[in-house]
Amino acid sequence: MQTMDQRQELLRLPCGLRDLSGTENQALREVALSRVDEIQVEKKSLRKQIDELEALPEGELSRHAADVEVKQVVAQIMQMDRESNEHLLQEMDTLKAEADRQSQARTNIRRV
Repeated sequence: MQTMDQRQELLRLPCGLRDLSGTENQALREVALSRVDEIQVEKKSLRKQIDELEALPEGELSRHAADVEVKQVVAQIMQMDRESNEHLLQEMDTLKAEADRQSQARTNIRRV
């Protein structure tokens, strides 16, 4: 059985991931891509620490998966990831539309 300290440590790490996800989301909106890269390295480090604290066989759930606090933090992380993905998709659509406009303008110029 895990002590309260172990549980707190396992909760602290996902909270760190949540905070980094929020920072990453903001960096994406500001198009601070070098900062996004740094944050992703930090997130990878936290994921590794989580794996080391509670090694799970492939496909098994953490014994803390039903914990209300853990569920809340994971839900917040997932929401921020969805928001980041939506933002990136919108940005990609905008860039694609701009590329299409420029391509059409080049075609029109060549015709003239």
